[in-house]
Amino acid sequence: MKRIKYIIPLLILLISASVQAKQDLTLSDAITRALENNYDLQITRKSEQIAAINNHWGNTGLLPSVNFNLNGRETFNLNENENYRSQTVSPDVSLNWVFFNGYSAKITKQKFEEMEQQSQGNTVILVESTIQNIIVAYNACLLQKQMVDVYKELAVLSEDRYRRTEDSKNIGASTSYEMLQAKTSWLEDESNYLQQKVNFENSIRNLNYNMAVEDDAQWNLVSPLEVNMPDYQLEDLSAKLMSNNQTLKNQYLNQSLLAKETALAKSNFYPTLSLNTGVGSSWLDNYYSKSTPNYSQKSADAYIGLSLSFNIFNGGITRRSIQIAQINEESAQVQTNQMTHSLNNQLLQMYSNFNVQKALLELANETESTAKLNLDLSADKLKSGVINSFNYRDVQIIYMNAAIARFQAIYNLISSNTDLLRITGGIISEYE
Repeated sequence: MKRIKYIIPLLILLISASVQAKQDLTLSDAITRALENNYDLQITRKSEQIAAINNHWGNTGLLPSVNFNLNGRETFNLNENENYRSQTVSPDVSLNWVFFNGYSAKITKQKFEEMEQQSQGNTVILVESTIQNIIVAYNACLLQKQMVDVYKELAVLSEDRYRRTEDSKNIGASTSYEMLQAKTSWLEDESNYLQQKVNFENSIRNLNYNMAVEDDAQWNLVSPLEVNMPDYQLEDLSAKLMSNNQTLKNQYLNQSLLAKETALAKSNFYPTLSLNTGVGSSWLDNYYSKSTPNYSQKSADAYIGLSLSFNIFNGGITRRSIQIAQINEESAQVQTNQMTHSLNNQLLQMYSNFNVQKALLELANETESTAKLNLDLSADKLKSGVINSFNYRDVQIIYMNAAIARFQAIYNLISSNTDLLRITGGIISEYE
C-alpha cells in the first residue's frame, strides 16, 4: 500500500509532464513546418536553382570565348660541324566568336527562360500538393480526436448504465442477465475507446511524417474541425482552372519548349558566321657548343579572320529533324487538349461532390442534434423505468453513429473543398 501511495502521484506527475510537453500547433503552423522540411520540396528547389543557373547567355553560344596558350620546346641538334640546342617559347591569346548561327542563340536563351519557369512551376505543384496533404492530415487528426471524445462519452454513459443496473440487481429490481448485458456493452465501449485512441495516435504520426518532423512529436491541435464554405459557381471555377492550374501552365510551357525545338532545327538552314582573332609572340634561343655565337630571335604577330559556313547537303538530316520536332509539337498539343478535357472532367466531379458533401453535412447536423435530444430524453426515461436498458443501448448506438457521421461529414467537406482549391490553383493563396 505504501508503494502504491507513492507510485500514483509519480504517474500523475509523469502524465502531467507529458501533456505539458505538447506544443500548440495550428493548421497554418503545420503547413509552414511542412514547406520548410519536406524532403521532395528541398530536392525540387535545388532543381529550380540549377535551372536558374543554366538560364544565362553564356550557355547559348552567343558570347565569345577567349583562350590563352603557351607552348615551349627545347631541341637538341647533333651534327658533324657543331652541336647546338634550341629553346622556343610561344605564347598567344585567341578570341573566337560565332556572332550569327541562324538565331539559335536567341532561341536557346528563350528555352532556358521557359525551362526555369517550368522548374518554378514544378516547385509550385509540389507546394500545392504539400499544403493539400497537410490540410487533409491535420483535419484527419481532428476527426480522430473528435471520435475519441465520442467513444469516451459513450463509454462513460455505458459505465453509468452498468452501475445503475448493478445497484438495481442488488435490490432485486433487475436480473443478472440485464446486468451482464450492461457490463458487456460497457466493456465493448471501453474497447472501442482504447482502439480509437490508437487511431488518433497513428493519425498524429502520419501528420508528423507529412511535416517531416520526429515521428513521436506530440501536438496540441489548436485549429478546430469546422467548415465555413463559400457558394462556388461552376463558371468561376472553370475560368480559374484554365488560368491558374499549375499543371496546365506547365503543359503550356512544355508545348512552347517543343516549338522552340522546331525553331532550333530550322535554324540549321541558316549560315554560320564567326570571327577569329588573336595575338602571339615567339622567343627562339640557339646555344652552340663551339665557336659559333649564340643566337636569339623574337617575333610577334596578330591576326583577324572571318569564317562563313553553310551546309549544302547532309543527307536530309536537318529536314528530318524538323519533321520530328513538328510531330513532337503536334503530340504536345494533343496532350494539352487531353489534359484540359481531363481537368474539366475532374472539376465537374469535384464540384458535384462538394455540393453533395454540403447537403450531407446539413443532414448530419440535423441527425446528430435529433439523436442527442433522444439520448437525453432516453436517459431520463431509463432512470424513471419507462424504458429498459436494452432500449437505452439502442439509443446510445444511434447517437454514437450520428455524432461520428457528423464529424466525418465535416472532414469530407473540408477535403472536397481542398480538392477544388487545388485544381483551380487557389490553395496557396488561400493558406498563404
